[in-house]
Amino acid sequence: MTEESEQSEKTTCLVRFAGHEAAIEVRRGITILDAARQAGVFIDSLCGGDGVCGKCRVLIREGEVRGGTTNFLTREEIHAGYILACEARVDSDLMVEVPPESRLSEETPELGRPRQRLGEFALRQRQPSTLDPLVKKVHLEVPPATLEDNSADLERLERALRRTLKDDKEFQMGLKATRGLPEALRRNNGGVTATVAYRGGLTEITEVDAGDTSAHNLAVVVDVGTTTIMVHLVDLSVGQTLETAAKYNSQASCGADVIRRIIWCDSNADGLAQLQEITVADINSLIREVEEKFRLGTKDISLVVAAGNTTMMHFLLGLNPGWIRREPYAGVTYQPPPFRAAEVGLTINPRGLLYCLPCTAAFVGADITAGVMAVGLDEADELRMLIDIGTNGEIVIGNKDWLVCASASAGPAFEAAGNRDGMRATRGAVDHVRGWSAHRTFSYSTVGDAAPLGLCGTAYVDLLAEMLRMGVMDKNGKFDMGSDSDRLREGDDGGAEFVVVRRGEKGAERDLVITQDDVANLVRAKGAIYGAAKVLLKSLGLTFADLEEILVAGAFGSYLDLENAVFIGLLPDLPAEKLRFAGNTSIVGAKMAALSAEQYVHARQIADKMTYFELSTDSTFMTEFTAACFFPHTHIEEFPSVMSKLAGERQA
Repeated sequence: MTEESEQSEKTTCLVRFAGHEAAIEVRRGITILDAARQAGVFIDSLCGGDGVCGKCRVLIREGEVRGGTTNFLTREEIHAGYILACEARVDSDLMVEVPPESRLSEETPELGRPRQRLGEFALRQRQPSTLDPLVKKVHLEVPPATLEDNSADLERLERALRRTLKDDKEFQMGLKATRGLPEALRRNNGGVTATVAYRGGLTEITEVDAGDTSAHNLAVVVDVGTTTIMVHLVDLSVGQTLETAAKYNSQASCGADVIRRIIWCDSNADGLAQLQEITVADINSLIREVEEKFRLGTKDISLVVAAGNTTMMHFLLGLNPGWIRREPYAGVTYQPPPFRAAEVGLTINPRGLLYCLPCTAAFVGADITAGVMAVGLDEADELRMLIDIGTNGEIVIGNKDWLVCASASAGPAFEAAGNRDGMRATRGAVDHVRGWSAHRTFSYSTVGDAAPLGLCGTAYVDLLAEMLRMGVMDKNGKFDMGSDSDRLREGDDGGAEFVVVRRGEKGAERDLVITQDDVANLVRAKGAIYGAAKVLLKSLGLTFADLEEILVAGAFGSYLDLENAVFIGLLPDLPAEKLRFAGNTSIVGAKMAALSAEQYVHARQIADKMTYFELSTDSTFMTEFTAACFFPHTHIEEFPSVMSKLAGERQA
């Protein structure tokens, strides 16, 4: 039998990945994307494998596949051997190469050069004068039992704790900790360290160690982002952040946004278990990273406080998020109680606890609750807006008297999904663009100053603004093929496209373009966010002019050029001093809760206080959304500064 006929008879095939030690035996006919998942090899797949994003490009170096050459690939790419991993099926033993643009960068996220900012909001940490962390380590001298006082060990411990903590709450203590109490009390003549945790009306004694071990009272604070996961190692005794670490969320191979990940979860028999395992593994890897820098053991960390959107909180806890995307859009729980971290799989002290900040609704999560607390939105006299621009543009408006929130289903366009040459803000992504209309020339920067591989969300905001200024795109988002720009051309599919990076520039291996379809994708995303904010204000009888300021939160917002965001109509045309970056308010709010039980309770009060406004049932939303699907807006009088600048450009 020939080698070719042997291959055709095989029911399983060996798939190897160039540059990886991973090699896996898989069922013949499986997609390369599924084979990569089984092997633990990341291939970018913003749509989760539905075949609609075109990002999972790979090269077949050895072997045969069936399918995989779709309209997402140019003739040049097909000739070079590219296929789509989600559509190409294994037909023999393979050697697969994952090119740089399809990999998940192993570098720390957000490495790019500092971005220009119009204004920056200094987050008020509002750290309490007396720290009262959710978990405390208390050194005690517990009097030994005597004939005059032969009270039980636990009773004497509780008396000593009440005196030290000045706390009249009831105590509770688990069986395992209780079993170890006699030895701990007698090993050091009653000198012990009790680890106690806030449990609402109770105080839990989670652990009792002989001697004084109170010096290491550490917590990990986590922002479980859809794109990026970040941790801060915090010394609870002094309220200081000792170390930070971040990585891109490995769930990305199952979809760019939460809806696609929920669909992927529902479509696979063990999908929930897999996504929960991925989330926990990412967090554990970051915990190990910060532990190694300080030579810590897992026993030194007794607390994890986490914030993230509602879906990410469900995945972290292993809760089924399936009903979040179905009417009436209800999650399993929005205010989970503290859990044993080990029960979730987090590798900290086995008796350590996990506190998740509260969510408000299916699409307004704990990250927004944390953000409101971080910027003090609920404590101010004046009206302000907090907006987190992402797949779901979450918006909160309010002050000390009331809070109203909404979620705009913007889609992941600004996270590059569905765009021809879009990619996440990893190494090699073009992150900012500057153009000069008089010469039709561009300058651009890339994350890590690497060779250009694709365009990320902040670059798209800049591009749209620059193309408007240059006159190569009109307010309808249509390219003017009659303009004198040599960057406009007809693409392989017959549609118009604008060349941002030419092959060979700064080491680019191919042309990077923005297509007419990309523009349509982006204008819908920005229209949803602006329209949602306007509808939410109108429902309250307000306009943008009534706001003291707008705070833009999140990683995307932190690197956004606010002037360009206003120019395209993503943000309203307000004076520059009213637009502020707020940074990662999710991690700041979570840290505030870790350091103060009062702030943890406050976060739950904020979630209760927020009134959720459902945009999908509001009859005016579609009208406002449609009006906002122009650059900058159908009613351009809402953007007087943009009108003036455009007039000046045309006159020049």
